[in-house]
Amino acid sequence: MDTKPKAPSCEYDQNLDLLLKTDIFSKVPLERLRSYALLVKRMNYQVGEHVFNQGDFDNKAYLLIQGSLSISHSYMEKHSTHGTVSQGKVFGTLALIADTERLFSVQAVVPSTCLLLPRPKALSELDKDPENAKIFLKIITDRISHWEKNCLVEAATIESCPCKYGVSLI
Repeated sequence: MDTKPKAPSCEYDQNLDLLLKTDIFSKVPLERLRSYALLVKRMNYQVGEHVFNQGDFDNKAYLLIQGSLSISHSYMEKHSTHGTVSQGKVFGTLALIADTERLFSVQAVVPSTCLLLPRPKALSELDKDPENAKIFLKIITDRISHWEKNCLVEAATIESCPCKYGVSLI
């Protein structure tokens, strides 16, 4: 008897499987995640096509499921690249809390596919589902804290950090 788990067969199952493997959705109750998996959409990007541009506003995050994306920023006609998004990474999660201005542009380096993750209803209607909203807000604040810790380690000292303080002090 074959006891190996079956590979997800339809796009819904594949999307649910992808969500389950991400840190941001790992603590979301499975029944909520199943409903959420129905709302996500796949989007393909060709080389050079932008996922979003600096200055855009939106209400979704993204999960890169295939390809590679470049992160860049422009200021006073100076353009700089700040890294890449690798497969399996979720990015743009602050937009799940509120419409936020994108401070970076994200562009496909190779043909890429993302899951578009809309703001969960629990966050847009906090009063109707406060328990799930609390879970999701905790997950996002943990991601921000983890990101800030990594920045501080990379900067080695607060003096070498261009901002002089971290996002958690805002």
